[in-house]
Amino acid sequence: MLAQARKLFDVGFYDHSLLDVWNASVHNLRRRIEAYGVDLFESVAKDESGRKKYDKDGETISERWAGVDDLVLISCATKLGLLNKKAGKSLEMINWMRNHASPAHDSDHKVEQEDVIGLVLILQKNLFESPLPDPGHSVSGLFDPIKKTKLGKDEIELLSDQINALKVADVKVAFGFFLDLLCKGTEPALANTKKLFPSVWERASDDLKKTAGLRYHGYKLNPDEDDSSDKGGSTRILDFLTESGGIQYIPDGARASIYRRAAKALAAAKDASYGWSAEVSAAKTLEQFGPYVPSTAFAEVYQEILSVWCGNYWGDSGASAYLGDFIDSLNTSQLRELANMFVDNERVKAELFQTKPKGKAKRLLMDIKAKLTIQAHLDEIDAIIKAVEEM
Repeated sequence: MLAQARKLFDVGFYDHSLLDVWNASVHNLRRRIEAYGVDLFESVAKDESGRKKYDKDGETISERWAGVDDLVLISCATKLGLLNKKAGKSLEMINWMRNHASPAHDSDHKVEQEDVIGLVLILQKNLFESPLPDPGHSVSGLFDPIKKTKLGKDEIELLSDQINALKVADVKVAFGFFLDLLCKGTEPALANTKKLFPSVWERASDDLKKTAGLRYHGYKLNPDEDDSSDKGGSTRILDFLTESGGIQYIPDGARASIYRRAAKALAAAKDASYGWSAEVSAAKTLEQFGPYVPSTAFAEVYQEILSVWCGNYWGDSGASAYLGDFIDSLNTSQLRELANMFVDNERVKAELFQTKPKGKAKRLLMDIKAKLTIQAHLDEIDAIIKAVEEM
């Protein structure tokens, strides 16, 4: 392809020459990805728009990549660290030229001799002269055993050490790879993933962690996106995020639904006869999720927290011991909103005519008051305390 590009360049067909340079670059990237690991390409391609169906049964490289758009290939190669940014930008320029500056387009922007020379020099140094990945030392080689073999303690420790030594770019690849294995739920990969994914999670950036939350959100919006055999991808992601303290990375809509369900379980326990053990269990579930209640679900969740916190005529279940972070994490505006529930929310007020719940409510309001500084806010809490005393 490059030889053909040179022949076209020598006779002055610069735009056609650039097309062969483009085709040579695409072919080179296809070979790089196949050497690096097609599974990892498929992992990062999930979030790309466009055609991305790689045919593993194709006899030739062209047949295998016929279902993948060139721009998807370039984007994924960049994410995998197989294409540096200078080469990537050069290919973007060639793509623009072949769509806007070829003889087939009515344009004043023609491909000049200098354009071809400049772009080819950049690609020569940053793509064609770069060595192809060594399959034995790529991140693909690292994770092949995870998919195929049930790993013992020694193997898990060895791979954990290797994960901790990964470069930043490879951490991104590993994160997407483990997330896919978690969603698919196929053994023995799932068991290995549960043991190794936390090591990658610890090294991941917040933006990377958000991709797990977005995957959960996508499954809840469109269950058909879950291509696992048991359709349990969303459950596995939620379990992992709960164990990892990552519920806050789920978008507000899906996260609100999680907290509403937990609040309903807490409410059912509060309303049940002899339900104190159930209250404690439901409170522990909330504690596992952490105090990341979206504003859209604030009232629904916190009315149940306050209801359990204050208890009833007989006393309280002790569930409040697991809910302290939900109070401590609130800012001034949220604390004021919470305090006003004692006078505005019927669910919270339901037990406040009894001495024991009223006493707990007053103590909580005094704790809230101690966190405020502005006099108007302090006066507001005093008025709420007085209203509770008069109930």
